[in-house]
Amino acid sequence: MNERSRRAEGGGFLSSYPPRAALADAWDEHRRYVGFAAGLFALGVVVGVLLLAAGYNLLEIIADLLGESLFPEDVDEFGGLELARFLLVNNSQAFFLSIGGALSLGLLTAWAMVFNGIIVGNVGAAVATNVGLDYILVGLLPHGIFELPALFIAAGVGFRLLYRFGQRIRGSRDAVFTKPYLYRTALLVLAGWLLLVVAAFVEAFVTPALLEALFAERLEGLSTP
Repeated sequence: MNERSRRAEGGGFLSSYPPRAALADAWDEHRRYVGFAAGLFALGVVVGVLLLAAGYNLLEIIADLLGESLFPEDVDEFGGLELARFLLVNNSQAFFLSIGGALSLGLLTAWAMVFNGIIVGNVGAAVATNVGLDYILVGLLPHGIFELPALFIAAGVGFRLLYRFGQRIRGSRDAVFTKPYLYRTALLVLAGWLLLVVAAFVEAFVTPALLEALFAERLEGLSTP
């Protein structure tokens, strides 16, 4: 715990703990756990690519098992704002599920990271095979640079919370929750969720425009018998 955090533990922490300092402390506290979450996601990506190489297209398999697609059939007809809202709602569910996964001893959080990685790796590799690697990079990077860090932050918060519970059980921590911890962690969660908001609007408005501008002819060629 650094000097700012120690002062904040004392009382009247809001006056001695400005948001910028609290957010910096929150990142220092959680960055190892965020990195761990990113590593789980990367592992999932590798598994997803290997599954496709072995002949398993997961979107098709899941659709067959569920009897329907993972995405609404009319998603292509969504307007920009409607699509942004749809993306934000779905990503927010995954975001808060990753935090709440601490209550499952972190298993749900870990599974969410690995599973999302598997889907991204599998679907990304399938699209790259059919349309090209440059297409999938343009399709993922503009919003992915906001969305993925947000999800890693959420998982990192979940893993850190689980660790604090463990410290309390072992007796090395007096309390799981303190006001400064809740304050700085809430700021980190808010920052992560705002990244999801940005990602949703980029994916709804910027990504389609880039794909249309850069790959319209290639996609027309693929659709031509």
